[in-house]
Amino acid sequence: MEKIFKRTLLGAVISAAAFTGTANAAEIGINSDFTVEAYGVAAISVVNYNVTDNRKASTGAVIENESRIGFRAGKDIIDGLNVFMQIESGYVDNTDWGQGGNPGGVLGFRDTFVGLKGDDWGKVRFGRMLTPMYEIIDWPFSNPGLGSVFDWGGVQATYDRQSNQIRYDSLNYGGFTFAASVGRDSGDFGGGTATRDSYFGGLNAKYTISKVTFLGAVEAGNNFKGVEGDDNFAYLAGVDIALPAGFGLSAAFKHEEISSDTKANEKSQDSYSIIGQYWYDNIGFKLGYAANLDSEQGGIDMDDDASTISGQLMMTINGFVPYIRVAGRKTHQDATTNDTDLVTRVGIEYGF
Repeated sequence: MEKIFKRTLLGAVISAAAFTGTANAAEIGINSDFTVEAYGVAAISVVNYNVTDNRKASTGAVIENESRIGFRAGKDIIDGLNVFMQIESGYVDNTDWGQGGNPGGVLGFRDTFVGLKGDDWGKVRFGRMLTPMYEIIDWPFSNPGLGSVFDWGGVQATYDRQSNQIRYDSLNYGGFTFAASVGRDSGDFGGGTATRDSYFGGLNAKYTISKVTFLGAVEAGNNFKGVEGDDNFAYLAGVDIALPAGFGLSAAFKHEEISSDTKANEKSQDSYSIIGQYWYDNIGFKLGYAANLDSEQGGIDMDDDASTISGQLMMTINGFVPYIRVAGRKTHQDATTNDTDLVTRVGIEYGF
């Protein structure tokens, strides 16, 4: 399953083409004054991760079902203080092997939390959600199809979506917003007891001036992913520019490192991502390139650089988003053969 579809193509359509989905509301249970919103994405695609069968690694074309559904509710508990909540499933076909092999289609797999918000101070959430830094890694700098490098490829020294987390999101102060969170590593899909003495904290900030948005983030923690003595640190700096005549450009630089009591376990790596897009009426095109530079482990250059180049053609038709994506992935394993894995994906999505 290609992890980059966390936000899906609909995010691109919302930000670049001002597409807005509709929501269904219903009243449930005894709380008849609660408005419950059902929302989701229906997404089906046919993908082949290795068209040219390099190293006989291909499984051929498969159908991937990245549909999901969620529910939101909320009401004022007192004047000026709103209590809101959300529970959201993961993608139907996804399995999170990094957190115990849990099936993605279960409710609660994605952002699931209870929160408080006020018109004068912003909102705070408790539960399972994206960390502030990963939110920026995921969007806009890993779309289209750059996740194998800029998201989950190479040295990973950040958390992704994490339970046991408290996150604050600010109001918009003249174009400036920020988010901050603290949490504990929760092991297998947040299953009860958190990993002892494994903590993390993160921050992101965004500032928009006219058509230009500057983005930055940082994350640090101790006993990263429950490994005693491993401390993580990462930062990102990027820019997102809405150019005239339907053009857009975004780029980011990311550094990740894991320090350890054992020098041989220390790791660090730099990465960058560049994406251009163009929209004409309801037709859009994206071209992106991302690369991991050689990592350093235990003070030794590992000669393990990797890169992905990806192009995506898409359009909006009555709320549907059909698309075609073609990507070339080159890992450090291909350095001697100069082989590139050709990835193709054809699909359609619909948000409701």
